[in-house]
Amino acid sequence: MTRTHRAVVTAMLVFLLFIGVGGCWSAQELNNRAFVNTVLIDMTEDGQTELTVGIPLPNRMIPGEAGGTGQPQGDPFSFVTRRAENLSQALNLIQVDLPRNLTFGQTRIIVIGRRQAEQGLDKVVEFVFRQPSFRLSASLFITPGDVKEITKAPMVFERILSDILRKYVNNHYTLDTTIKDYKLALYQGGDILIPLLNFGELPGVAQEDPKKNRWMGSGGAAIFSGGKMSKIKLNPSEQQTALWISSQLKNTTVTIASPTDDKEMSFFIEGIKTGIEPVVQGGQVSFRIQSNAKAFVETSLSHIDLKDPMVLQQLEEILNKQVEEQFISVLNKTRQARSDAFLMSQYLDWRYPKFWHTMQDQWKNYYAKELPIEVDVDIKLNRTGGVYRSVVHETNR
Repeated sequence: MTRTHRAVVTAMLVFLLFIGVGGCWSAQELNNRAFVNTVLIDMTEDGQTELTVGIPLPNRMIPGEAGGTGQPQGDPFSFVTRRAENLSQALNLIQVDLPRNLTFGQTRIIVIGRRQAEQGLDKVVEFVFRQPSFRLSASLFITPGDVKEITKAPMVFERILSDILRKYVNNHYTLDTTIKDYKLALYQGGDILIPLLNFGELPGVAQEDPKKNRWMGSGGAAIFSGGKMSKIKLNPSEQQTALWISSQLKNTTVTIASPTDDKEMSFFIEGIKTGIEPVVQGGQVSFRIQSNAKAFVETSLSHIDLKDPMVLQQLEEILNKQVEEQFISVLNKTRQARSDAFLMSQYLDWRYPKFWHTMQDQWKNYYAKELPIEVDVDIKLNRTGGVYRSVVHETNR
């Protein structure tokens, strides 16, 4: 390399270093922004749109910034609510009352109230897609009643509400349904599953602070048909099965009755892999759902002998049959709601586009009443744990 080449390379490296330390990339300072991380949307009894934004408060998040020393006092976030004829007007009413400019670049959670969900989410999706900074990966949740009930949820393990809901999704406790997923589902008829939240009070808890006896958890899943929430929903156990069908579940626990004495046996299921495949033969379409997994005995109150290979095979058959029945039960609920919630039409469109176009108009009725769906679950029992017989029965001998 010549001296001239070295000089050019050095100059380019120095230039790149200066770009990296150039500071802000826009004319708006961070101190002038309010980063919305949670959006709550509902419809009032008189038909107005209610918008609530959850905003972290930087002056309460950094120790020593509020009150001089020690931990900051008060909640590290705030909710601001306004009502108007539409979302844009409600957003404008919120903005004029805030000293900082709202930005949706950090929004990860959108929670919809029951009234709005029953009317459909078209207005919500339209509003979100018009915001350039809005993340299409933001997760959707539905509440069974007033959406502002979520603001009463206690912050115990996390400081901010959105962090709790994101961990529900990341840990596969609830379905991961995003704004983008819902938008894509609208093109196929508006059928999809969206996780439900549940709220309540914990009995026997001290009443000095009303927030301390509140709790929030997964309430199952709402079934959407034609872009609107159906009255039929999945309970929390059925939502676990829906996670399994949609390949969003990594591991779970299944409990069965022992074939020898009907005592309880629990199995830890892991390595779950599920596939949905359309089959077109003779001008007819059917679907095959296949799922494979591994299992090991987690607890057993039965005296069953787990050293016997025939016994292990019998347990596998019972496990497979029980999970298959759970699959069919959940699928039947979506059929009752007339909702292709697992988006089988998309699989058919991808695999057999010409065939899909011939039956696109009649698909909803066909799915609800006629579509043959074969479920095949194959769980292999790999480990029996550290003992072959129940510890309870061994110690009671």
